[in-house]
Amino acid sequence: MTDEKNKKEWTTVPILPCVSIVETLSFWEMLGFEITYKQTRPYQYGVVARGGSELHFGRVRGMEAVNYEYSGCLVMVPDAGKVYQEFRARFKEKLGKVPHSGIPRISRMKPGTTRFTLTDVSGNSIIFVDGRETDKDQETWEKADNKDQSPLQKSIAMAIRFRDYKEDEQAAAKTLDVALRKAENEDKTDIAEAWILQLDLATFMDEPDLAQECRTRLKELGLTAEQLKSLFQKYDVEG
Repeated sequence: MTDEKNKKEWTTVPILPCVSIVETLSFWEMLGFEITYKQTRPYQYGVVARGGSELHFGRVRGMEAVNYEYSGCLVMVPDAGKVYQEFRARFKEKLGKVPHSGIPRISRMKPGTTRFTLTDVSGNSIIFVDGRETDKDQETWEKADNKDQSPLQKSIAMAIRFRDYKEDEQAAAKTLDVALRKAENEDKTDIAEAWILQLDLATFMDEPDLAQECRTRLKELGLTAEQLKSLFQKYDVEG
């Protein structure tokens, strides 16, 4: 007997709000999407498509992008890292920079993560997720709760949680600052990792004095050039 309730006859099409359909469609076109539908009268509506998926947008009268940063959706992709690098390149080519704050913006995607968030010109947050490794982010998040590690290792994991999943660089930097003050008896490699993460945060937050202190502290640890190179590569941080 056919289950009529589960028979697929209906189609759900979520519509994301936008300030201007022209501006919104142009933004997504810049990122490699194709405009498949565009209507400006009697109301504004549009659709962009890529990889077999569509994003639908409808203009909301009186909408301000800065006050609408709660709408969005998930987009599952085969390789989120590859998509992220492409979007970064397109931002740099078209805007001359990669915006990590303001509107529009793209969150940073660091090693160990499988997703990133793209906030468009209307404030919609589209989360691009790597469909191959759906459990990896959970493992990285839960590492901060692992009790079988040193205080510094736990702080490093917590800082990564703040930076990569809460987009709170200030909290991440504070966590590392407190931990590094008490790190005299910690393993030198762990101390180096903490300073490298702090360097990444200092560079992102435009704090040159802190960045210089991080470089000085790293030199004082006495690790070899190869050891430091490997750690910088591990965290995708420029030395």
